[in-house]
Amino acid sequence: MKFGYFVRSTVFTYPEVRDLSIKVDNLGFDSIHVNDHFLGMDTRQDRREPMLDAIMLLTALAVETKKVKLGQIVLCNSFRNPAYLAKMISTLDNISNGRALLWIGAGWFEEEYKAYGYPFPSPKRRVDELEESLIIYKKIFTEEVTDFEGKFWKLVKHRNFPKPIQKPYPQLIVGTTGKRMIDIACREVDGVNLDLWYRPNIEELPTRIAYINERLKKHNRDPSEFEISLFAMMTLVKSQEKRDDLVERIIKSYPEGKKPTREHVLKNHYVGFPEDIKEKIKILENMGIKQIVLWLRRSDFEDSIETFSKKVM
Repeated sequence: MKFGYFVRSTVFTYPEVRDLSIKVDNLGFDSIHVNDHFLGMDTRQDRREPMLDAIMLLTALAVETKKVKLGQIVLCNSFRNPAYLAKMISTLDNISNGRALLWIGAGWFEEEYKAYGYPFPSPKRRVDELEESLIIYKKIFTEEVTDFEGKFWKLVKHRNFPKPIQKPYPQLIVGTTGKRMIDIACREVDGVNLDLWYRPNIEELPTRIAYINERLKKHNRDPSEFEISLFAMMTLVKSQEKRDDLVERIIKSYPEGKKPTREHVLKNHYVGFPEDIKEKIKILENMGIKQIVLWLRRSDFEDSIETFSKKVM
């Protein structure tokens, strides 16, 4: 199992993100991931809080860190021309000596599109654009000269040098839980990241993974070469009282009529003692999850990140 760490590029200032990233690097995590938002992660966030640009932030962190891969959770395909994003990722890979990742999704936050002057197409159009972009990324990363004409973009004698250090290109992952995008990912890229942090349900994962494997078989892909990762919020506790309090808060966060039982939360949410979390991660690994991108919430441990690295990883 590989472990990535979600380093929020919203809320925190650059010095805070930098120091956290260096710490995560030193503790032996495999990757760090930043989000790609202009107005926060959702409608509840204060619009005056810091929100750092994902690519510029990762470029700075490439200089400050030594070993961790530099990724996103995930980039919005609509925000950057795919030919230009391929250039940016190639540059990041060279600056970091081969540590760039390209994790990307179709986009969803309408308020951000409007605030920054982007058109907000239909869901189908956004997925169509992503599908075409994935083809463009791979061509640009591997071809000396790229000529391409699709439904949305036309490239004439495009050149991208230097090429990425990683061959054939940095890991290309689609972030989604939707069936059509999973099918596209199974055909075109290196893996899929299941974004299930807000309403996790371990009991549903086997069905989702079975669908992924079905699509891989249809596209003649080797499952051993396809990475299924999970974006998961976790909370470590060291007292029964703290765990019970968190479980009650989680139950209250659900809308009326859909509130889960205490047993459901304990089974499906990642809240518990380090040994509880370690046991759940083993279950995920046995299902076929190869990487967890961790969003570690504050707990009653003085240093949750260090505790996780020593007692769970």
